[in-house]
Amino acid sequence: MNEFIVNVVDDDAQVLSSVQEILNSVGMVAQVHHSAEEFIRKHFTQVASCLILDLRMPGMTGLELIEWLRSRKIEMPIIVLSSHGDIPAVVQSMKLGAAEFLEKPPVPALLIEAVRRLLQSDAQRIAARAKIQEIYDDFARLTEREKELVELLANGLSSKQIAASIGISIKTVENHRSHVLAKTHAVNVASLVRMKMMVNPQPVGA
Repeated sequence: MNEFIVNVVDDDAQVLSSVQEILNSVGMVAQVHHSAEEFIRKHFTQVASCLILDLRMPGMTGLELIEWLRSRKIEMPIIVLSSHGDIPAVVQSMKLGAAEFLEKPPVPALLIEAVRRLLQSDAQRIAARAKIQEIYDDFARLTEREKELVELLANGLSSKQIAASIGISIKTVENHRSHVLAKTHAVNVASLVRMKMMVNPQPVGA
């Protein structure tokens, strides 16, 4: 993975240093933050990332930071660190979407494994979102007639039925269909319908 960000938020400088050292040992670079408030002042980039987070901090707590992120639809995967055995807080962090929980001090092998897994997962999420945006942009470039054709194809109509429905020739329908497939980069009608459902997940015929 060539481009990624590992953020670490903890008010304990010793923990920040330890986590940095662990990640550096396998060629990863961590961006460290001494408080949740310091972390949220940074710019969020669209690269694979994860957050290693202490739950108990002065000021904004780890749980409050997770709530802040989720309320803004920021889907960065989170590894929670805790040395207090605060089971309710850990459970609450998981309910809010934290992906992993590790006790302090984190076991290096477990921390590295968790970070790698979450970075890979986040990279896949970003790639999937980019693909959906690409499909959305392709569909947005269709003409109104072509969008109408897509709807009719999604409802299972044949070229003959579409021609009768909108009052054009079968040859014109097939020409429109070829243009739609080319514009959307769909390999066939089935692929076109699947792509339509990705950007507009409504029941066919609704």
